Amino acid sequence: MRVYITIDFEDKIEDYFDKITTNIKAHCTSGSFTRKNNFHMTIRFIGEADDLQITKIKEILDKSVLELSPFELLIANLGIFKRKKTNILWIGVEQNSVLSKLHKEITNLLIEAKIPFYDKLFMPHITLGRRVMFNEDSEDLNSLIQFEKFSIPVKAITLMASKEENGKFNGVPIYKVNLKNTTTCK
Repeated sequence: MRVYITIDFEDKIEDYFDKITTNIKAHCTSGSFTRKNNFHMTIRFIGEADDLQITKIKEILDKSVLELSPFELLIANLGIFKRKKTNILWIGVEQNSVLSKLHKEITNLLIEAKIPFYDKLFMPHITLGRRVMFNEDSEDLNSLIQFEKFSIPVKAITLMASKEENGKFNGVPIYKVNLKNTTTCK
């Protein structure tokens, strides 16, 4: 099972990202845009994991939030990861020491548990679309696409599994840890 650790969002936040994405689509000739129920911020992508590793990851999530209270992320700006044949459109968040500490803690615990993961530079963002091609000059996205900066409440972290349904991949929560030491399972 392909798994990853995320911050998922309340419905009103997903609604707002969906509104931004709808606005962006008006400036594009093509692209595959994130569906409303799939908006999330990946803290650490793990990849394939067996049942034993998933059990350990759940324990890691429990341990990583022992002293962590709910916090907020502030939306910052739009950006594009340019790839060979595709552009990934994202919205970023301002530097956040709590998020950085959480990422580092999870990473260290995964290393300690000998659970392999994709080790890429952590750049907190929410993917809005893939293979996005703009019909206008997209050098200054933040002028082209207007959006209101807002805070995102972070009350939990989630272990997600990537599941294919009707030819599309969806993130399905398999374990959620609420901040302030309250755990719920799905």
